Amino acid sequence: MSDTREKIASDLERSFSEQGFAEQGVEALRAEADVSLRTLYKYFPSREAMIVGALEYRHRTYFEWLAGGPGEGIEHVLYPLERLDQWLAEVANSGCLFMTALAEYPESQAITEVVKAHKAQLADEFRVRLQRIAPGRDIQQLADTLFLLHEGMTQTARLQGREKATNAAIRAARAALLAENII
Repeated sequence: MSDTREKIASDLERSFSEQGFAEQGVEALRAEADVSLRTLYKYFPSREAMIVGALEYRHRTYFEWLAGGPGEGIEHVLYPLERLDQWLAEVANSGCLFMTALAEYPESQAITEVVKAHKAQLADEFRVRLQRIAPGRDIQQLADTLFLLHEGMTQTARLQGREKATNAAIRAARAALLAENII
């Protein structure tokens, strides 16, 4: 991705995250990106392309945020939930940008594909982490449970507060791991 495209995508992501998808027109988005209309349309030829570009940028940013963590034990598996807590505190606590985009543009195949790909990779992150600490075990249902806790934590933080949502999600995750004798 070119530096110009990456910068525009970053600015679009920030703008959509802060103001939603419907609030600002293309001129406002252009101003946020501090580029000419021609340059904006060169890299993102439609509003849908702008949203997809912003979501792709958010995807890369979030997975860079999740990378690493403890290399073993249950803390390795719980790390995405702990990082989500930090993400909600430091980056964004307005719900899931992907689900908001999907809700506002349910007919857009391009947006749907980006959202599904992001969520699939996120669900797979839990599967990969579980396989690392419990090799050879059938962990798909547990991975699905942890993904569901991640998604619920994202939404609940807006309603009940980040700390309460995080504590509940991590308690439930530990209970799920214990039920599978992984703790």
